[in-house]
Amino acid sequence: MISFKPNAAWGISFMKLSDFIKDKLYLILSAALTFVTMFLFLQAVHCNKQVIITVALLFWAFVFIMLTVEYLRRRVFYQNAYTILNDLDQKYLLTEIVEEPQFIDGVIFYDVMQEINKDMLEHVNEYKYREEDYRNYIEMWVHEIKTPLAAARLIIDNHDNEVTQSIAEELDKVENLVEQTLYYARSTTLEKDYIIKEMPLQPSVHKVIRRHAKEFIYRNIKVETQGLSETVYSDAKWLEFILNQIISNALKYSESGGKIRIETKKCEDSLILSIQDEGIGISLNDLPRIFDKGFTGHNGRNNEKATGMGLYLCKLLCDKLYLSISASSNEGQGTTIRITFPINAMLLLK
Repeated sequence: MISFKPNAAWGISFMKLSDFIKDKLYLILSAALTFVTMFLFLQAVHCNKQVIITVALLFWAFVFIMLTVEYLRRRVFYQNAYTILNDLDQKYLLTEIVEEPQFIDGVIFYDVMQEINKDMLEHVNEYKYREEDYRNYIEMWVHEIKTPLAAARLIIDNHDNEVTQSIAEELDKVENLVEQTLYYARSTTLEKDYIIKEMPLQPSVHKVIRRHAKEFIYRNIKVETQGLSETVYSDAKWLEFILNQIISNALKYSESGGKIRIETKKCEDSLILSIQDEGIGISLNDLPRIFDKGFTGHNGRNNEKATGMGLYLCKLLCDKLYLSISASSNEGQGTTIRITFPINAMLLLK
């Protein structure tokens, strides 16, 4: 049986000659048995020694050439296949790129792999269509749910009292979760739904702050801004969603009478937007995992409304928008979330 051993130095795999010889040992032994039989026959008929030597040399030369050709044909094919495989990010495309081999067992294997690849693509497409149908349903549901939410908001505005104000706060939370659902459903097809261009940062930040104005006032939390007159390269709609999730978290975990500070800092090739709160902070054990999907941490477990999706979506969208997001925190003192924007559009081409 032929085996392939990885070559760490070159990053590809080769067919070892010793393995090939082991695989073809039955042919070599058959050739040896044939040669012995032929040699004994030539001896029995008293053939000239020079003729016997010539026949022997021709026989083994033929065997050697045959095995060498077989070895090289297979080695070239498998070496080429492994080289292509190591260079591919999507390994399943190998059968679409590698050339058809020139030896019969390789051709059979190649045809089998083609059929397997075809079947795999059919299964992938089936699940892709199911996912697309599910995503379309979610998007339709989100748009439909906005109608009764808007109606409820209108009723609250026409009957303003303490009770309706409490209901309005709960509606804000529902709308935030609905928005999370929509953006999560679209996260796999973001490329079709955003345009990165130069945009002013201040309007987006102020829009999100105004969205939470009632909560800022009700909980007596101050907001300070500085250096927001800068321009960045992003998509306004997606950036506002990211900022909304971060500011919502800052408000959720801040004490009444606290402060949230939003400012920018210019670096050599980037602009850093910082959102700092004076809340309960994040433990050192939880901090490395706050952008993981569904991770709520110690604070989230104490807060039954935490879903662990907000910061995960922020990280997902930042990656798509060529932004980086990071966090630092001191437990009991507050948390700072930083979003780093490329300072010039050429960086987006890297």
